[in-house]
This record gives sequence, C-alpha cells and structure tokens, in this order.
Amino acid sequence: MSSGKELQKRNDNISIHLLEESDYNDRFSDLNANIVIIVLSIVAFIPAFLDSDFYDPIGRFIFSIVLGCSYGLMATYGTMWHERQSTWWSGTIYFVIQIATVMTLTFMNGNVNDNFWMLLLPLSGQAFSVGMWRGSISVSVIMLLIYSGILTFMNLDNLTPQFWRSIMSAVLGISSAMLFVMFFTYIAVREGQTRREMSILASDLKNANHRLAEYAAQVEELATTRERNRLAREIHDNLGHYLTVVNVQIEAARTMLEKDPSKSEDALSKAQRLTQEGLQSVRQSVSALRESPLGERPLSVAISDLMEETRTTGIQVSLTINGLEQPLSPKIALTLYRVVQEGLTNVRKHAQATAVAIQLDYTQPKNVSLSITDDGIGSEDPTGGFGLLGLRERIQLLEGSIQFQTESKNGFSILVTLPLDHEEAV
Repeated sequence: MSSGKELQKRNDNISIHLLEESDYNDRFSDLNANIVIIVLSIVAFIPAFLDSDFYDPIGRFIFSIVLGCSYGLMATYGTMWHERQSTWWSGTIYFVIQIATVMTLTFMNGNVNDNFWMLLLPLSGQAFSVGMWRGSISVSVIMLLIYSGILTFMNLDNLTPQFWRSIMSAVLGISSAMLFVMFFTYIAVREGQTRREMSILASDLKNANHRLAEYAAQVEELATTRERNRLAREIHDNLGHYLTVVNVQIEAARTMLEKDPSKSEDALSKAQRLTQEGLQSVRQSVSALRESPLGERPLSVAISDLMEETRTTGIQVSLTINGLEQPLSPKIALTLYRVVQEGLTNVRKHAQATAVAIQLDYTQPKNVSLSITDDGIGSEDPTGGFGLLGLRERIQLLEGSIQFQTESKNGFSILVTLPLDHEEAV
C-alpha cells in the first residue's frame, strides 16, 4: 500500500500537469484568434490597396486606415475587455462600435473594389460570448440587414433587377461565410469549456489529494499508536506473569533450601528458565517497537545476528552469498530478514534439525533470491502455519514468489524470489 505522501506527490503531479496544459491551451487559443483577426483585417484591405480610387481623396484614405487599425485593436483588446466585464452593456458597446466601424468603411468606399465585408465574420464568431447560437445568429442577421441597407442606399439610382440579384448573391455568400465561422467558433467554445472544466477538476483533484494525504497520515499515526499500546500491554502482561512465577519459585527455593536441597535446586532451575523466557519475550516486543530491526546494517550482517541466536541452541547455521552483495531497498531487505527470522524460529521450535543452510543470490540483475534449508524431520503440511502465511502475504505485496518444499523425515526448505524494481510499500 503506497504511503500518503507518495500518493499525494503522484496525484499532485497529475493536477499540476493538467493545470499547466489547460493554461497553455488557453493562451495558445487566444493568440491564434488574435492572429486570425489581424490577418483577416489585412486581407480585407488588400483589394482596396490595389484600387487607385482608394487613395483619392487622401483624407478618406487616411481615415479608412485609422478605422481599420481601430477595428483590429477593438477585435483583440476590446474582446478581452468585454470578457473581463462579462456584462450585457459591455457586449453592446463592443458590437455597436465594431459594426459601425465596418459599415462606415463600406459606406466611405462605395466606389472602391474592397472586401470590407470580411470584417463582419469575426464579429459573428465573437457574438457567441453574448448568447451562444442565439446571440451569434442575432448579431449576424443585424449586420446583414445593415450591410444590405447601406448597399441599397448607395445605389438608389440603380435599383435594377441585376442589382437586386447581386445584393442577394452577396448576402447569401456572406451568410454562408458567417455560418462557417459560427460553426468552427462553436467547436472552439466547446473545447474551451472542456479545458476549463478540466482545470476545475484538476484543482479539485489537487485539493482532494491534500486532504487524502492528511487523512492517510492520521490513519497511520492512529495505527502506530494502537500497535504501541498493544505491545505495551503485551510487555506488561508477559513480564508480570514471568516475574510473578519466578518470585514464587525463588520463595519455594528459599523455604526448602535447608530441608530439601534437591527440590530447592529444581525450583531455582525453573526460575532461571522462566527468567530466560521472560527476557526473550521482552526482547521480541521491544524489537517490534523499532522502526526496522536492520537499522543501518547490511542484510547479511543482520542475518548473521539471527544465525548466532540459533547457534546457541546447538544448531549449525551457514550463510552463502552468490554474486556481489548489493544494497536493497528497505522494504525488500526487511522482508528477506523476516523470512530468515521466521525460518530459523521454526527450525528451533519444530524441525529437530542439526544444520541449516541459508543462501542469498544476487546473480540475477532484476531479482534477489533467498533459500533456507534444514535437515530436520520435515512436515506433511507444506503450507505451514500462521507465520509462514504471514510471509506469503509479505511476498505477494512485493509481487514476489515463495515456495515451501518438504517431505516427512526429509527436511524443510523455503525459497523466495523478489523483484528489485518493485516500488510498492510493504
């Protein structure tokens, strides 16, 4: 199970990536939109620049350039101002100014070959900020009516059927272009909304990660406190029991010291045995309170200490290391240590063995292996008891493998293999 800090770090990285990506996409989209508007404004003026009538009179030419620059500035910075205000009156002011600018250009340059109608297209897309499709269609219809009205007013002396056909053709062409712009603007708006929703979700995920990390830390602290309290009770109960019994045996020995020395000696022997058992129980409980029984020692050194404990019982223990010993992650080293500890404990309790062979294998680049083999009486049940079941669970958490090989009267073997690149915590 991953720790709270690891989970928070991993999910925070995801949240930050989503936020940065969303922010980058927003800036990129805004930049692209501004570039399109500027390019479209230039393209709208190119036919006029190629027409000599556009420069005569010079005052009209200069005023047309000023109107074109004003349109470009309003289409970029004015849009951002409207989006910040986000009110109906800011949108009304913006579109009134822009529509008036385009219509003034059209009216002033009636005899010039121009494409000023193209300046209406960005306004159809920007009108999505007023009310999505309803706002865009409404603004587009108003612009078409004003534009066709200006063209009609400029040609009052030439209202022939050919003129009306040309007006209808122009309106249909501009309408098709507006629909095209509105369609792709709608796609862009939806994509922008999706990005903003992703940004909100990423922010919520980051906050949830922090809360989850706090809860995980609290749960971990509570579990540690409960385990310490349990061990404290265990030490108290075991030590109290052993001391009470030892006290009774010593008192009996003192009473029979002169009357029956043999019984007194027997009582003292029992007291000594109980004292040793009590000390062993206390050592085990205190050892469990430590963060790791290995400390800063290499695994082979920690295993050597376990071997010495077993040798005191008369059992010969040997350790063989294949390959060059390498530093292991704390979780892998602790798991292997527990395997050796449980294996040697079972040998002392049940195996009736005279020798145990422990082998550590570092020859595989991606795995480390451990084997423990004794020459004891073996077992008819290769699955073992609760201790071996606990080892199996530890190994499974590290995605390793463990095997038990035994036959009655033919010893017992534990074979463990762990991957070196596993990152999950024990």
